[in-house]
Amino acid sequence: MSSLAFIGALISSPIFGYISQRYGRKIAGYLTVIPFLIGWLPIIFSELIPLYYVSRFVLGISCGAVLSFCPMYVGEISENKIRGALGTIRAGVGNLSAILICAIGPILSIRDTAIMCFITPLVFAVAFYWMPESPMFLMKSGRTKEAMEAMTWLRGGNKQNAQEEISKLALVVEESKSKQVSIKSLISSRGTRRGLGMCMLLAAAQQLSGIYPVMNYCVSLFQSAGGSVSPNTASVIMTSLQLFGSIISSILLDYLGRRISMIGSEIIMTLSLGSLGMYFYLQKLDFDLTYVGFLPMLCIALYVLAHSIGIGSVTYVIMSEIFNPEARGLATSITTVTAWGLSFMATKLYPTAVFYLGLYGCYWLFSFVCILFTIYIFFKIPETKNRSLDSILRELNDESSKQTDIEVKNKSTKENIPERY
Repeated sequence: MSSLAFIGALISSPIFGYISQRYGRKIAGYLTVIPFLIGWLPIIFSELIPLYYVSRFVLGISCGAVLSFCPMYVGEISENKIRGALGTIRAGVGNLSAILICAIGPILSIRDTAIMCFITPLVFAVAFYWMPESPMFLMKSGRTKEAMEAMTWLRGGNKQNAQEEISKLALVVEESKSKQVSIKSLISSRGTRRGLGMCMLLAAAQQLSGIYPVMNYCVSLFQSAGGSVSPNTASVIMTSLQLFGSIISSILLDYLGRRISMIGSEIIMTLSLGSLGMYFYLQKLDFDLTYVGFLPMLCIALYVLAHSIGIGSVTYVIMSEIFNPEARGLATSITTVTAWGLSFMATKLYPTAVFYLGLYGCYWLFSFVCILFTIYIFFKIPETKNRSLDSILRELNDESSKQTDIEVKNKSTKENIPERY
């Protein structure tokens, strides 16, 4: 049952990626409400277990839909200096909601909880009405006046800043008009090809480090370590750690940068998973571990916290930063499909891996994966903090003129030529 949501998300990701690119981010946002509503209906009106499976699958469709349009929309409406912080808010709000559900779960019935969850997407649909469409999408659609109005609203009424950003968008849109988006065009463009490869590997780093097996099997994990934790308590602990990590990430991401956040998190994850594997190995050899009985809980806590601060949040921020507007929808779809597919695989194969490798071998394997991706991030992932799309694309394309954004800004000021967005 735990893997059904991943199958739903795997199916919906390319569909909603296409909708976002073709019909707009707001249309895609509104349409995510539909599977949420449908998904909660079986739980409200029925107690049949098979319908609960259907519900989990449909709600997985909603999750995939949200991850297809939300990072793209947030990345396009954000200013460069706060893009990282805003990109992590989605994860923080999601974790806060999960804590709320865990808190009211013992109090309300399953049906009453489902009714509350049914109302939430309706509230979103009403609130989302007041948000503007992405200026990038409006410019691509030839609706320049609406794009200017949207950008002015997003920049708090500052028309001068809005005009500067619209000028940058206009250059990018003009270049992309003649380009057709396809898998072939993604592969043929060096910068887009490198960006897509980076995002797919970051998605692999996110999922193959074992985050979903740890989250879904945390109760049995604690029990194997000799502890006794109720499922509800375990859920509260895990989601609270993720929430705390999201808050830290939103505060530090635009100060430390993407690379430092990811490398630091991968190192902590490596040490935590390696130590957890060592604990289970010594337990198998019948060592007396009474005095370090707290170690599994500590290792899991550090792992979940580090994952949320770094690779768990930053992947989606980078995904919204490194693609040309004409390739963004398709590239985002491919990346999210990769992430959900690997999530399904990791969750489904975890019991088999434990059977053949043992708990210690399984977590040593996760630790080794973290080591590999630490090396990859250090050598291959560029820093995107406070940088424009044009600056990032020049680096991905290995162009000779790798000016910093400050240099470009100074040059454009002197020559009165707007920098590309």
